[in-house]
Amino acid sequence: MKQSDLSNLVQPFHVMELVKHANALEAQGKPVIHLSIGEPDFPMPEPVQQALIKAVADNKTRYTAALGLPELREAISTYYRTAFQVTVPARQIVITSGASTALMYACLALINPGQEVMLADPGYPCNKTFVQMAGGIPRFVQTREENNFQPSWDELNQNWKPQTAGVLLASPNNPTGTQLSSSDMKEIVQEVAHRDGFTIVDEIYQSLCYDNTAQSVLQITGAPCAQWPLVVINSFSKYFGMTGLRLGWMVVPDALAPAIERLAQNLSICPNTPAQWAALACFQDDTLKICEQRRQIFKARRDFMMQSLPLAGIEIQSTPDSAFYIYAKAPFDSERYCKELLEKALVCAVPGKDFSEHRGTTMMRFSYANSMENLELAVERIRRFNSQT
Repeated sequence: MKQSDLSNLVQPFHVMELVKHANALEAQGKPVIHLSIGEPDFPMPEPVQQALIKAVADNKTRYTAALGLPELREAISTYYRTAFQVTVPARQIVITSGASTALMYACLALINPGQEVMLADPGYPCNKTFVQMAGGIPRFVQTREENNFQPSWDELNQNWKPQTAGVLLASPNNPTGTQLSSSDMKEIVQEVAHRDGFTIVDEIYQSLCYDNTAQSVLQITGAPCAQWPLVVINSFSKYFGMTGLRLGWMVVPDALAPAIERLAQNLSICPNTPAQWAALACFQDDTLKICEQRRQIFKARRDFMMQSLPLAGIEIQSTPDSAFYIYAKAPFDSERYCKELLEKALVCAVPGKDFSEHRGTTMMRFSYANSMENLELAVERIRRFNSQT
């Protein structure tokens, strides 16, 4: 059977291959410590669990509107107003089957074949696939460690071409755990708009921040509009711990909403209905209290890893202030290093080639979405491994 050109463009997610190897070692009885997958190690908050059970028991399992449950869209609108002091009408909020679907919709709605979209390097590896699915061409802009691996407008402007359609950013970013400053974000969105381009901002790690208050680009721009051609992506997976339920949302300009609705009707019918009802519980005070307690635990883990990894022989070139990742320099070729670290020290970290076209062989990512006990043991194993190589 002859495969499509697009199917051959899509690259494997190398972290998943490494995790499969780690799982095979665990099946042999070996105690692997996972510092690889970007998934909270906590269960869903108990109020969300109960809301999910109740939704199913109450037979709330039928299709919703393609743009999502009206009650949930209103709840997110209220959340933006109370948590970020910004007014986002519910009509501009679209519920999606995870942030990945939101990114796909945004790219399909905004990119024509042959147009280029600028992506920060390093960045989330699937973003280039979303661009390619729309027929676009991803163009990677190399960032610098002195800027915490976030792009400046000057760097983006140097790469802007007549065929450039827009920019896809993530703040906070995976794999670096760093954010754009408000001033840099404002300049980028403003200058891209002046060039009749779009900006897509991925904010799925928005509330998992440790050194400053959580922020949104919408605090700068207000709700997306003609003046601010912006799409904002978010998710219930990271801060709210609902990864497997695959639920996210996007904030879009009014003019874009009909196109997004048509895409949703054709590509997914609607998001997971019980998950949408469960997500309403995310904004209850008791759930938010649980999420804030977990954020403080993540901060303690971040602080421990930042202090301990350099003592174990790992060089860190930037300071992650959000998410649950540390982007670090591998002692030698990162793919070989991570493979040997897994096989000899039973610690699963991620080589940089998933995240970077420019420095994939030199950089690596650690996830600290694991217990402090396991993190302490992992760092000791890394220290011993590095001392012997």
